[in-house]
Amino acid sequence: MPTRHFLLTKDNTIEEFSDEQASRVAAGTDTLPQFADKRLRYVQVEFDDSVDNNGELRVRTLGAIISFDDQGRMLQAGGLDEETDELSHFEHDACVQFALKEAVPWDYALN
Repeated sequence: MPTRHFLLTKDNTIEEFSDEQASRVAAGTDTLPQFADKRLRYVQVEFDDSVDNNGELRVRTLGAIISFDDQGRMLQAGGLDEETDELSHFEHDACVQFALKEAVPWDYALN
């Protein structure tokens, strides 16, 4: 079951990270200096490798707020604290589209 990891930055970009890098950052063995002293939205998109009998692909998403220290080391991951932390439908759908673009070569619709 593939999992993709995204950070949404304050300058309206979406940065994608591999499973390996996301694991290292979460474990504290890797830093992201470009995000030093930042508090960013994180989106994880997980999906099945194959479609079911109805031709549907199961996609699950999870969101969090990630805080980084002055070196870019992850301090904590938590839930949404403020209304500004909320992910828009567009941002959510963009992360899902990015996650599926290589895994699903045919056209698909988001529901």
